[in-house]
Amino acid sequence: MSQRAANAYRKVDLESAPKDQVLVRLLDRFVLDVSHAREAVTRRDIPAKAAAIDHAARILVELQASLDHEASPDLCGRLAGLYGFANDRLNAANLTLNPAPLDEAAKIIEVLAAAFREAQGR
Repeated sequence: MSQRAANAYRKVDLESAPKDQVLVRLLDRFVLDVSHAREAVTRRDIPAKAAAIDHAARILVELQASLDHEASPDLCGRLAGLYGFANDRLNAANLTLNPAPLDEAAKIIEVLAAAFREAQGR
C-alpha cells in the first residue's frame, strides 16, 4: 500500500471513529511518540527526537484545544493541568536530552488513557 493510500485510510478511519475512541487513540499515540523520543534520546538521534517530541506536543495542543471549559470547568481545568505538565516534561527532555522527563509525561498520559478506557467500558 502506498504512503498516500495509507494516510487516506487513517484519515477516514479517524474521522469516522466515535469521539471517545479518537481521544484514546490520541493518548495512545502520544505515549508511542514519547517512546520513540526516549529511544532517540538514548541513541542521541537529535532529528528523530525532535520529530517525536514535536508530534507529541502537537497532540497535546489538539487535546487542550478540544476542551470545553463551559461544559465542565473543573474537569477541563484538571485535564488542562495534566496536558500542561506533560508538555513541560517534553520541553525538559528536549532541552536536556534526559529521558526521565519523558517517562513522567508518558506515565501521566498512560494513566489518563486507562481511565478513559475504563469509562468507555473497555
